[in-house]
Amino acid sequence: MSEPAKKPTFIEDEGRQPESYSPKKKPEIVSMAQEASHRKTAVQPAPATIRAKDRNAVRIIELPACKMVTSGPISGEDAFAPGGALMRFHEWFTAFDKTRADAFYPRDFMWSPSPQKNSAVGEQGGFEWGYAVTDAPEDTGGFDVIDFPGGLYAVAISVDADGKDHNKVYSGIQDWVKKSGCFALEETDKRRSLGNITSPPAVMDIMGYSQMDLYFPIRIKGVDEA
Repeated sequence: MSEPAKKPTFIEDEGRQPESYSPKKKPEIVSMAQEASHRKTAVQPAPATIRAKDRNAVRIIELPACKMVTSGPISGEDAFAPGGALMRFHEWFTAFDKTRADAFYPRDFMWSPSPQKNSAVGEQGGFEWGYAVTDAPEDTGGFDVIDFPGGLYAVAISVDADGKDHNKVYSGIQDWVKKSGCFALEETDKRRSLGNITSPPAVMDIMGYSQMDLYFPIRIKGVDEA
């Protein structure tokens, strides 16, 4: 995934839920957040078996439920070409990103959509690019808005555009989660593994490469699963 350096992050106010498109019914995203909260309190966590030397190998974070403007599932070599779908999305969110008051962390995330849900992508996986917003903007550049469920993720840094390093880090995250004792992998159609470049362009030029955070969706294991 060697796309131009970008600027994603999360939500400016994590305690505030995004507005729904339909004020007549309970927003779906609010329901998802409440269900996630209920699951967290209902589970009696299994004991952790994380070794001392592995404690700083992976970060555990929680992304909030939010709205995301998305490129939609894209496949093909021309997706990153000038005028291609992903480049048009990059141009849109880069311009929109300049309008936000905060500048904490990047807000864009890239993932491989589920082939079962996206026939346009097929078995090749392809890419989908999303940008987290507090409220769905009036002008989305013609791109769709989806409900992102958020949740727990295991995260580690890889080198962007280095397939060997990407695979090493990706496998390392999965292995860490499996050996943690208290977490389980949980990739679904709605919660895909994500990638997000964190290096500012100036730093990228100095280092000669970009750092990319890889996020793998996880859940807390119950005692009965230990």
